[in-house]
Amino acid sequence: MARATGKDHARINLDIWGDDDWLDLTPAAQHLYFVLWTSPQLSYCGTGDWRPAKIAAKAKGWTPAQVEAAAAELSRRLFLIIDTDTEEFLLRSWAKHDGLWRTPNMAVSMANARADLASRTLRGVFVFEVLKLKKRNPESTSWTREAVVKMLSQAAVDPAELASFTPAVTLTVTPASTPPLTPDLTPPPTLNPTVGVNPTANPGPTPAPATPPAPFSKGGNQVGERHQSVQPDSNAPPSPFCPDHPNGTTRACRACGIAGATRRDWDAAQAAAAGAAAERLRSLIPSCPDCRGDGWVIGSDGTALDPGVKCWHPKLREMADANA
Repeated sequence: MARATGKDHARINLDIWGDDDWLDLTPAAQHLYFVLWTSPQLSYCGTGDWRPAKIAAKAKGWTPAQVEAAAAELSRRLFLIIDTDTEEFLLRSWAKHDGLWRTPNMAVSMANARADLASRTLRGVFVFEVLKLKKRNPESTSWTREAVVKMLSQAAVDPAELASFTPAVTLTVTPASTPPLTPDLTPPPTLNPTVGVNPTANPGPTPAPATPPAPFSKGGNQVGERHQSVQPDSNAPPSPFCPDHPNGTTRACRACGIAGATRRDWDAAQAAAAGAAAERLRSLIPSCPDCRGDGWVIGSDGTALDPGVKCWHPKLREMADANA
């Protein structure tokens, strides 16, 4: 049951910007929350159809995978409850902040909208949230309406006890905006170190091989042997997606999963290396010749410059890199 009032506006409590849980959300999660909250199809109990592809169409460049990643974040924080079996969602605190429960007739509409839900999980969570409202506001006459009394007699489900929403495809780290350098596929000019780049003017006859050459693969390499000239660049981040899905996919792809895990391992290794380098630098700061360890550049007379200049330890960085 879509809400009949407020089609041209949605009520948003400005206190949300003082809520630490809300401020801890990423921009993507906050955006999805506002998209769902302001949806014209939102019901009187704060529910709607969970269709990531349809939601993604509301913004240019938004993908279903990004929608699901944002939804997973909201789900972990209990802002959003999703039942993938019935393809329905519930904005958990919508009933509290929209305030329809304060008007008895609208409270009945909320109860009726809840009855229209196919998901028993979402129906139970809504009962749980309304029971909290009743406990805080026991004097309201809304709780005496027959439809509301019947609703509150149903089973309540604590959302904190539910498993968080898991995306169909985990959205991994976004690839770098600058693509990595293409490995050099040109074979080395000389395979035998005793033979120069340019052959002699009159080379002798080529001796016959002692054994027949091994079969060659499609790319010209021997079967079971890697191309020696193709060396991956350890400084270039590997793609988190497989070659068949360079921009990601909403489908379950085992190759993308492996690629994503490889990228996460690479990122972790880079972070560990950066941390180790920073630790080496910190250990050398007391012996920095430019600032003598106090963090401010020392002039030729042995005193700090006026105005002071913060030392970034260039000589120590060279030493740290040399000892890496």
